[in-house]
Amino acid sequence: VTYWSALQSGDTDGAYECFVEGRNDLPLPGALWFLPPTDDLWLEGFRSLPVTAGRVLVSYEVHYRARGNREERKFRTGNELVRVRGEWRIAGPLGEANMPQWHSTPGPVDS
Repeated sequence: VTYWSALQSGDTDGAYECFVEGRNDLPLPGALWFLPPTDDLWLEGFRSLPVTAGRVLVSYEVHYRARGNREERKFRTGNELVRVRGEWRIAGPLGEANMPQWHSTPGPVDS
């Protein structure tokens, strides 16, 4: 939840802190972080599979409404999480789950 809240608010440092190794290889906000500015963002449909003590695979749905648009969009994604000093951190994505099909959001057109 902290990761997605950081993405929604454009908090790069907050998003990086959610990864085991800081993930300095991530692009700048807006490059791969495909979410448009949103009015609402929430997570549902959690599934988890414990692998070892301190390591779990999770999948969930990300639901959102683009700013100024009432249409709800969603996609399923997942991560491998590792417990580091008592906090869960993202170790990596589960397969191709982190790249949902892109749907553009219509915006205003300059005339």
